[in-house]
Amino acid sequence: MSPRLPLSLPRAGLRGPNSIRTLTTTPTRLNTGVPPHPPPQQPSGYKQGMSRYKLFASPFAKVFLGAVFTYQVIYWTWVKLEMEETKEGRNKDVVALEKEVRELTGKK
Repeated sequence: MSPRLPLSLPRAGLRGPNSIRTLTTTPTRLNTGVPPHPPPQQPSGYKQGMSRYKLFASPFAKVFLGAVFTYQVIYWTWVKLEMEETKEGRNKDVVALEKEVRELTGKK
């Protein structure tokens, strides 16, 4: 027969570090019928990085579109002035050629 242990020894001390706990020794949980809250999802690295620049998206778009608009206005004005200059130069050439033709033909 096995020797009896004195009652003064704690029972937890009898279990070794590798002992298996049974279902009766695990703490009970209350079943309220409500599922536990899912853990809050951390944004991915991409979303977290993009959230920093989201504040700058609208001002960047405004500046970019303003720059494109300004460039187009300046370009259109430059082309218009260049066309007028070319037209004026051609008109001067035509007037000079007409004058030369009149002198050669002797007509006034």
